[in-house]
Amino acid sequence: MTTSRRSPVKRKKSNPFLKFVYFILAISVSVLLIWGAIQLLSGTKEKVIDSMYPIKYEEYVDKAARDYNMDKALIYGVIRTESGFDPDAESTAGALGLMQIMPESFQWLQTIRGVEGKYTNKDLYNPEINIDYGVYLLRYFYDRYGTEQTAVAAYNAGFVVGDWLSNSKYSDDGIVLDYIPYPETSAYVDKVLSAKDKYNELYFN
Repeated sequence: MTTSRRSPVKRKKSNPFLKFVYFILAISVSVLLIWGAIQLLSGTKEKVIDSMYPIKYEEYVDKAARDYNMDKALIYGVIRTESGFDPDAESTAGALGLMQIMPESFQWLQTIRGVEGKYTNKDLYNPEINIDYGVYLLRYFYDRYGTEQTAVAAYNAGFVVGDWLSNSKYSDDGIVLDYIPYPETSAYVDKVLSAKDKYNELYFN
């Protein structure tokens, strides 16, 4: 009885050069994947920031900031807080447009600017007009009360800010409001000034 012997299988010798090439390819692919992930996350972060703190109507904001010597970041902070950059915004109280100006305030502002009757309330939906008059009103309150904090408070609450400043319960020095008795106005001031700081951090500093 004969037995057959299988020939031993000859193993191919591994090629060190090919191993090196495969290693380099693997490293390159990994680097590309990591780089792509970083770019994707970076782009997503930028989109989130742009959506939360957008720069819109820049031409009108720049002009109003120059005309009335007001901080652009503050203007953007007011627009973001008031309307979220919606030019057609209308509050339950009747305030209109980007900077949420009340129609009666709009008519009063036209009177003190010497252009009474030039615009109708519908013009408050025009971003250029709304921003111009909104920033003019901010400047008016700033000149009257002296600080950004008090100007923003007055933009929300009106002339009652003068009473708060003269009351030692709310202001120690008659310049800064240590306490704002209207919760809505207090929250509003915090939101606007916080947004202003964020705009400066992201775009202007």
